[in-house]
Amino acid sequence: MAIQLTSEEKKLIEHAKKAVVRYNELRNSKGELATFYAFVLSDSGKIYDGACLESMGGGVCGERAAIGRMFTEETYSSKIKAIVIFCPVPKELEYAPTPCGRCRNVIWERGTESTSIICGQYIQRKGGWEFLPKMEKYAIKELYPNPFKDPWADFKG
Repeated sequence: MAIQLTSEEKKLIEHAKKAVVRYNELRNSKGELATFYAFVLSDSGKIYDGACLESMGGGVCGERAAIGRMFTEETYSSKIKAIVIFCPVPKELEYAPTPCGRCRNVIWERGTESTSIICGQYIQRKGGWEFLPKMEKYAIKELYPNPFKDPWADFKG
């Protein structure tokens, strides 16, 4: 079954696909491998790109890298409207990888309950990168149904 996408989400996916190809061409020209990328659409309508920094001692996921860029260029009150994730895979997986626990927490804190998370896969082929047609879409509340909420938040001054 095809997922239902808003026009903004379609635009975000098209941006993400072009960026993945561009970034991977650059990485390959320097002898590096493809990586996991995330793209955030903020409530201002701007798009922010992020890449996984797995070799940076402890790592920073693509989602948090993109969210960090959003806060660098906007404000901490900005909200995540949607996020697209593309993961390189050796073969098509039954389900595209979803955000890790840390990223789910940050998306929850910096988004809304309806923030969309769209997950996709891509494979490097001889002629370039192929984006696999099957994608999943979730609201953050589906992936993170019982987030931590500060019980004292209403009592703090």
